[in-house]
Amino acid sequence: MHSMPAVTLDPSKKFIACQSLDNQILIYSAKDRFKLQRKKIFKGHLVAGYACKPNFSPDGRFLVSGDSEGKLWFWDWKTCKVFKKMKAHDGVVMDVQWHPHETSKVATASWDGTIKYWD
Repeated sequence: MHSMPAVTLDPSKKFIACQSLDNQILIYSAKDRFKLQRKKIFKGHLVAGYACKPNFSPDGRFLVSGDSEGKLWFWDWKTCKVFKKMKAHDGVVMDVQWHPHETSKVATASWDGTIKYWD
């Protein structure tokens, strides 16, 4: 098991998403017993060495994270497959937050010194 420096709770409060430093997001149950959900692993991004915080869409349908290459990654929660990826910054994307009411919009923060708002 690798270090997991960034975690977030899903909107239903049933799961937590943990950013593992081996370039994957692992999902654990947050109710009753703390248990790894082996069928819910999200891969593709590069985060080794950085605490890039994952986040859920307000409806829980998508998981999003930045990476060390300045990209923004969106995964479908049900299939665990990459839904979309895009170049967002010139530096590491450390945090991404979904707008709570306008669910097509996210804000990103990067080590390049910028905060961006995406639609």
